[in-house]
Amino acid sequence: MKKIAWLLVVLLAGCASQEEAPPFEINNKQFYEKNDEQGNKIFAYVVSVKAQGRRPINLDKPMTRRQFKDFAEQEVFEESSNLKLMLEDQAVELLNEELKERQYCDDKHVIDEVLWRDLSVQLRGRCL
Repeated sequence: MKKIAWLLVVLLAGCASQEEAPPFEINNKQFYEKNDEQGNKIFAYVVSVKAQGRRPINLDKPMTRRQFKDFAEQEVFEESSNLKLMLEDQAVELLNEELKERQYCDDKHVIDEVLWRDLSVQLRGRCL
């Protein structure tokens, strides 16, 4: 009996420690820089994610309520404003790292525009 209890504890600990897969995977980051007509430094930073569709379901077998609920709650990037906001936040963090690494903006910068495409976000801004 102790062996079975110990085995259960080990299995449950293994399940609890599994990390959940990230809701999206970034597959491309691009940084563009130039000077405007007044000589000010401006930039654009594009972050794209890998396309992921819904997990397929087997319609040959009946679904349990739990399986149906899990399927219905799947977030697909193209349809989820929550995932897009998460990507936008992450893109701002990545932009800050990129600007620091390139030593592009000496003091501060501002993001003037955020543009969305299907699977990417573009941050446009300027150095202050």
